[in-house]
Amino acid sequence: MHARVEHTAVSSATSNLKMRPVYKWVSPGPPEEFIQRLCQLISFDPAVNVQCGRRHATLSIPEEARHTWSPTLDIQVRPCSQGTYVHCRLGPEPQVWTFFIFLYGAAAVPALIGSMYGLSQMAMGKPPWALAAVPIGGLVCGLIYLSSFLGKGLGAVQIHQLLAVVDATLSVDAEAVESAPAE
Repeated sequence: MHARVEHTAVSSATSNLKMRPVYKWVSPGPPEEFIQRLCQLISFDPAVNVQCGRRHATLSIPEEARHTWSPTLDIQVRPCSQGTYVHCRLGPEPQVWTFFIFLYGAAAVPALIGSMYGLSQMAMGKPPWALAAVPIGGLVCGLIYLSSFLGKGLGAVQIHQLLAVVDATLSVDAEAVESAPAE
């Protein structure tokens, strides 16, 4: 039942709707061996940068090919009963992710203040014009969310590059999993 895993096979139908999709595998052997194989493989691939730790690695696109929408792949490994549990989270560069969170806050705070002020206006019997901030804030948050799909589309080739490196690192006996196996 074990077969080589293509990265498209491990993504669930909802991962395309997530801003930071997660990919999970179980690979035979200890976690340190997986990280070592990953670092060795990357040393032959100039199209991907890697920062390796004992049980953690981050794959990114080299500076000369990097754009605002370029992805990073955060990989964490830990031992499990079948060998190594590999947990990968795909997302934008950390500074881009922080900017997205800032934008959400910048849209949500005025909506929250507008809702409180508008409810106060209603309680006093006045027209609640400040409640207009709530749907406007929701619309802005929706536009921010949709912009993440634009970035995923622009960075699709680089996303496949990063996932292909992990796929090549996984041994033939790796299998995709939906949840973390027992340790």
